Amino acid sequence: MKANIQVGDVNDNAPTFHGQPYTVRIAENTPVGTPIYIVNATDPDQGTGGSVLYSIQPSSNFFAIDKTRGIVTVMKELDFEITQAYQLQVNATDQDKTKPLSTLANLAITITDIQDMDPIFINLPYSTNIYENSPPGTTVRMLTAIDQDKGRPRTIVYTIVSGNTNSIFALDYFSGALTLFGQLDRENPLYMSGFILTVKATEQLDDRTLSDATVTTTFNILVIDINDNAPQFNSSEYSVSIPELAQLGFALPMYIEVQDKDEGMNSAFDVYLVGNNSNHFIISPTSVQGKADIRVRVAVPLDYETIPRYQFSLFANESVSDHVGFSKVKINLINENDNRPIFSQPLYNITLYENVTVGTTILKVIVSKTFLSYK
Repeated sequence: MKANIQVGDVNDNAPTFHGQPYTVRIAENTPVGTPIYIVNATDPDQGTGGSVLYSIQPSSNFFAIDKTRGIVTVMKELDFEITQAYQLQVNATDQDKTKPLSTLANLAITITDIQDMDPIFINLPYSTNIYENSPPGTTVRMLTAIDQDKGRPRTIVYTIVSGNTNSIFALDYFSGALTLFGQLDRENPLYMSGFILTVKATEQLDDRTLSDATVTTTFNILVIDINDNAPQFNSSEYSVSIPELAQLGFALPMYIEVQDKDEGMNSAFDVYLVGNNSNHFIISPTSVQGKADIRVRVAVPLDYETIPRYQFSLFANESVSDHVGFSKVKINLINENDNRPIFSQPLYNITLYENVTVGTTILKVIVSKTFLSYK
């Protein structure tokens, strides 16, 4: 007698992953929707107990898995500079509804960098001051840019794009050191307002050619004044003629301008007259900062018959001993009819004979004006 005994299968085996460890390398610019890996798990049980479903636990925002085929797909744009690697936990579960069994496996995903980012300048903003007497070769500032791609950063090179008037600055191509190349002068109209340099950083390829990855920024440089200028008059000599009856306070018709090209208190100075009889005139202003028009006025009554002409010096003097401006002033008085006639003597006595003839000269009267001749 034969007996056929059929053994019924029960779900007593969990799925088994094959081909571990699971690792994959993908570029950060892998398009969304790209399959990147297939995991494989089997279950020897029969029926639903041997059917396997896949899932990622916990779920990922960047990757998804096909629940029946085990295909892992990119679901969101990747960025090496943010995350360089992902560790996914893949769950394989059979479909037994009463007693499902599952197994976990790790999938290590490494992201590789691509050169997809431009360089950036660091330590911004770039702004500095430099004294106008700084010697050529002075280091103004170190400019630094970095490659934002972190996998294998490229070499950065530096250039000045604009704003380098008269090539007064030099920028080292590789180090980014900005140095003074020429002689500054704040009083030069080209330099007075300072400089706004536009500088560029460019990534260099392995063959030392330039890539398209660049960045620009501005660098503000202010030239600081030093007291290196003496006051100057707009002429070395001033000459004028005025009436001797000019009233007190009369302003002489002379255009006198004095200027110190330095800045602020470096341009402060005093103005004064020096010479014989210079106290017959006054000037204003006597204290100046920067530039001023100087007025010369009559201080005392003038008299051509006493002093027909004046000559004295006009000084502009700073606190610095060798910073002195100098000019000559010549003033000629115009003679006017301001004196009455004078007889040669106050009383004339004459004795005449009674028989004096008609036409006989009996007296010579001398009348004159007071007049002194000066050379």
